[in-house]
Amino acid sequence: MSKDSRSGGKFRGHTTLIPAAAKVADIAAKCRYVYRICPGFIKSGLKSGSGRKRVKFTAEGAYILLAVRDNTSQQEVHVYATDVQEAMHAIARGSRDAGISIAFRK
Repeated sequence: MSKDSRSGGKFRGHTTLIPAAAKVADIAAKCRYVYRICPGFIKSGLKSGSGRKRVKFTAEGAYILLAVRDNTSQQEVHVYATDVQEAMHAIARGSRDAGISIAFRK
């Protein structure tokens, strides 16, 4: 499993990201409403997802919880934003354009 690392700027805490989460985090970092990105722990060794990459968006008050799934790994990323709805839409558009399936949870 290839891992990416991000630190500094808007990134805080755990710095290792799975490839799909790295793409989504880079999209989030470019969003003007986002002021902090906190990657969570990586769950690896999951059943193969047939190479599909996907992200589920959940608005959690002052932040967005992104549940990112790669082929055999998963990672949650917390994205803090001044305008949660606008940030969520911008990240969703960027993710979709990058070939990552998107879904929203209430």
